[in-house]
Amino acid sequence: MTLDELLDTPCTWFFDHAPSEIAISSRIRLARNLQGFSFPAHASMEDRIRIRAHALDVLRKNDHFQEGFFYEMDDVTPFQKQLLYERSLISKDLAEECPQAGLAVSQDLRDVVMINEEDHLRLQVMRSGLCLEEIWEEIASVDDDLEAAMEVAFSEEFGYLTCCPTNTGTGMRAGVMLHLPGLVLMEEIRPVIKGLGKMGLAVRGLGGEGSDADGFLYQISNQITLGRSEIDLMQDIQEVVKEVIGHEQNARLRLAESKQAWLKDRVGRAFGVLQNAHVLASKEALDLLAMVRLGLALELLEWDEGHQVEQLMVDVRPAHLQKCANEKLDAEKRDIFRAEWVRSRLADLKKGRKL
Repeated sequence: MTLDELLDTPCTWFFDHAPSEIAISSRIRLARNLQGFSFPAHASMEDRIRIRAHALDVLRKNDHFQEGFFYEMDDVTPFQKQLLYERSLISKDLAEECPQAGLAVSQDLRDVVMINEEDHLRLQVMRSGLCLEEIWEEIASVDDDLEAAMEVAFSEEFGYLTCCPTNTGTGMRAGVMLHLPGLVLMEEIRPVIKGLGKMGLAVRGLGGEGSDADGFLYQISNQITLGRSEIDLMQDIQEVVKEVIGHEQNARLRLAESKQAWLKDRVGRAFGVLQNAHVLASKEALDLLAMVRLGLALELLEWDEGHQVEQLMVDVRPAHLQKCANEKLDAEKRDIFRAEWVRSRLADLKKGRKL
């Protein structure tokens, strides 16, 4: 299947839930390297090409990737890479600076293997909602299949050997993306983030490491990978995330009770700006749509198709917006078209048409 077909396939992990759901998606990544080869940053071009060819050949025969998508990233344009990154199908590094890289994506876009990123193989499985245990079963099966077909670098003392020492051990990063407007608006997000840091957990924005939490979207994941089992790490994260969800639910209740007029005003202003703006920057659009999503969750707005707000939260990102426009746009034209696009989608909604 072609890359265009992949990019036309909806990302169900972002849409399969109601606006009231706080846990947007769960993801587990595993870092693996092949025995006898230098890490990608130090490997020769010939070795990276050999690793990519071998990995893609193995993955094409894997049951999890039947009728999936397979690419040599040298043939993928920068614009297409940005689209893949905005969909969380590849990392920022793979989009920008990984030579002789490869990519395998399952037909439903939920299972991914990045080749020659920081490590030879980065396995990723993503699902909608809070479901780390389900994801672990899936990614463990993918990992077992790959290890049966490829010799992976493993130490009895240290576990899986990885390029970055912080990944050595299980090589696992498990995380959940949460929508936390209540904690932000109640000015309680900072102590929550500080507390999570003390527990050895990382808190990042939508784009991963180094990104801002645009749209009140936060990713919570483990930082420790050595000395504990994958099951223990995953269960700890799941329990902590449930606590954070409880705090967010409580914050929303207190917002609705103690700041009802202010909250209605914020939601109403957000919806009004989206309906009438003629220039919208990416961050502003995402933040406004996130406020509308909160309004839907608290039933402050009426919206026939609840999931459509998530579709707009994808569409307003730079590469996806240009895909909607079907042309390359500079920053100024993107901001103008973004406002036009959102206005038109909301007008369709008023007329009872699906976005």
